[in-house]
Amino acid sequence: MPDPERLGAILNEALLAAGLGALGTMARLAAADRPLLTGGFLLHALAGGSLGTGAWLIARAVELEGWWLFAVPWLAGTLGYAALHDLLLRVLNRRLGGP
Repeated sequence: MPDPERLGAILNEALLAAGLGALGTMARLAAADRPLLTGGFLLHALAGGSLGTGAWLIARAVELEGWWLFAVPWLAGTLGYAALHDLLLRVLNRRLGGP
């Protein structure tokens, strides 16, 4: 049976990583002069949070420690979603016959 104290600490780290990923995405959107109170903004923040959590899992797997463990989720939320979003738009435009 897992140790509840250790599991609680790991869950707290995962939530912090998700929050950092979401904040990174929000910072990127705010810098792009987009309206912040829209439904799309919420979806972008959720996507950044999930990217942050995934990046945190990878950072833990490669045994990063200290600030790096939380810098990786921030960068994933800030840069990762933009790259995935642009790639997805290119693929959809090609499939739908767009420019």
